[in-house]
Amino acid sequence: RMAGKLSNLDLTGAVPLKSPQDYRIVVKPIPRVDIPAKFSGQQSFIQDLVVADMLHARLVRPPSSTATLVSVDENSIEAVPGVVKLVQRGNFIGIVTQREEQAILASQLLKVEWSEKPFMPPMADLYTFLRSQPTRDNILVDDRQVETIIAHSAHQVRAEYHQPYHAHASIGPSCAVADATTDQITIWCSTPGPYPLRNALAQLANVPAEKLHVIHVEGAGSYGQNGSDDAAADALVLSQAGGKPVRVPWTRQDEFVWEPKAPAMVMEVHAGLDAPGNVTAWGYPVLSPSAVAPACFSGQLVTAQLIAQQPFPAGLFSFGAERNAPTNYTFPHQRITVHYLANTPLRASSMRSLGGAENTFANESLVDELAAAAAADSLDFRLGYLDDPRAIDVLHAAAKKAGWDAHPSPQPRPEGLMEGRGVAFARYENDEALVACIARLQVDPASGLVSVKRIVIAHDCGLIINPDGLKNQIEGNVIQSLSRTLKEEVQFDEYRIRSVDWDSYPILKFSEVPEIDIVLIDRPDQPALGAGGPSTVTTAAAIANAIFDAAGTRLRQL
Repeated sequence: RMAGKLSNLDLTGAVPLKSPQDYRIVVKPIPRVDIPAKFSGQQSFIQDLVVADMLHARLVRPPSSTATLVSVDENSIEAVPGVVKLVQRGNFIGIVTQREEQAILASQLLKVEWSEKPFMPPMADLYTFLRSQPTRDNILVDDRQVETIIAHSAHQVRAEYHQPYHAHASIGPSCAVADATTDQITIWCSTPGPYPLRNALAQLANVPAEKLHVIHVEGAGSYGQNGSDDAAADALVLSQAGGKPVRVPWTRQDEFVWEPKAPAMVMEVHAGLDAPGNVTAWGYPVLSPSAVAPACFSGQLVTAQLIAQQPFPAGLFSFGAERNAPTNYTFPHQRITVHYLANTPLRASSMRSLGGAENTFANESLVDELAAAAAADSLDFRLGYLDDPRAIDVLHAAAKKAGWDAHPSPQPRPEGLMEGRGVAFARYENDEALVACIARLQVDPASGLVSVKRIVIAHDCGLIINPDGLKNQIEGNVIQSLSRTLKEEVQFDEYRIRSVDWDSYPILKFSEVPEIDIVLIDRPDQPALGAGGPSTVTTAAAIANAIFDAAGTRLRQL
C-alpha cells in the first residue's frame, strides 16, 4: 500500500547492484542511537512506559501451573488505600490500584489459599522421564546402514548429552501496558511477534483482531519468547476490568516461574572409527520438546490457562530441535533423527539459536571424543572432514589468533591448576554464518572450579554491514552462552519450580567474563548473513572440550 492505494509491482531482479567498492556506509562502524537514552536513564524500555490516566496492577499467582484456587479473602486488603478492583477469574488474580506501591502492598497482604498436586518428575529423573514420552519423529538424513557399520567398526564411540531447562532470565522482568477503554484496544509490550499475539489477545478479549493494536516497545533482554506475551494478556484483562489503562510489571519470581523455558533435551551420538582412526559412520538422534510456543491463539497464554483452569495444550508444534542437528562434516553414512516430545513438564519456547546450541554442544563434543580415540589433534581432525573453504578459513583464523598448540587431548595432568584449550566449529543452521570458537581455561582439581580465561571467535557472516554492531552481537552471544554453559539450570521438585531469584538461578558475574577476542572475516562478494545467534552455538562445546584437554574429564551435561 503506497499513499493509501494498493500497488502491484513486478519484481524482476534486473536492478543493477552497487559494487562493494562504492559503499559509503556499509562496513563502517556506526554508533548505536539508543545507547545515550539507556545510559542516562531516559524512557527506553517497556518498563519505563507511562500513558495518561494509567492505573497500576500486580498479580497474585498460584505456586504452580497445576495448583487450583481454594479461597481468596477480599477483606484482607480492605485497609490498603487506592485499591480500584480485585479481579478474580478462575485461577487468575490481579489487583488494580491507583499507585504502584499500593498494588505491591495489596498483592503481599491478600490472603489466598491454593491446593497443589505433584506434576513434575523428580529432578534427578528428568531425562529418563523425557525418554519415556511419546514422540513425533522427523528423519533429516536417512542412511539405514549407520548402526550396522558402527557395530562392525574397529572403534565405537557412543555418548549421551543433556540440556536442562533454562530460563530466559531477562534482566528486566516482563511488563506491558493496555488500554481497553475504547473500541480500539491498544497494547504496548515487548512481544517478538506482534501479529500472532494480536490474534491470541483478540480471542482472549472476544473481539475481532482488527480491534486490537499491538505496539512493540523494546524489552530489557529476551533472546527468544519470554513472558512478554503473557504480560500483555494480563494487562488486557485488567484494563477491561478496571476501565482504564493499566500497567502490569511482573515480579522477578513471576518471570522465573511463569515464563516459558528453553526446552530440556537429550542428545545421543553414535559413531565408528576404522583401525587407522577414520570415521566410518555417524548417527544422531535428538529428543526434544518443540522449541517454539507462539501465541497465535489464546490457549498458549498463561492468562488464558489460569482463567480457564486448564493445562497448556501439548504437542501443537514441532520446530527448532532440528537446527544444527546435522553437521557440516563429510562423514560417510549419516543418520539424523529428531524425536519431538508430545508432552513436556514445563512449557517450552524459543531461546537464542533454538536447538542450535544444544545440538552443536553434542556434535562438537563427540567430534572431540573421536579425535581423542584416534589420538589426533582435535583441530586437525576437524579440518580433515571439511571441504568448504569458508569453514576451513574460520578454523585457521581462530587457531592463529588463539595461538593453537597442536596435541592430542587430554594433556598430561600436572600438579595444581590444570590448563586446557578446546575448539568447536559450526555453520549456523548448516547454511548460514560460520563460527569457530577456541576456549582457554583453568580447572582447579581441589574444588572443581572452572575459570574461563579467554574466548576467541572467528566469524564469517558474509558481507559485514556494521563491524561495531557485529562485535556487540558476538560478545553478547559469548557471555550469555558461557553463563548457560557453566551456571544456569532451572531447579524444580514434583510440585513447583524452585528457581525464583538470582540466588537459585545464578548467572555469570562481571568478574567471571573472560577476555573475548574476535576475528571478523568480511566477504563483500557474499550475501550478508545473520549474527544474532551463530556465535552462541559453539561456546558450550569449546568449554567442554577444553575441560577434557585440561583434566581428562568429559562433561556431557550443561
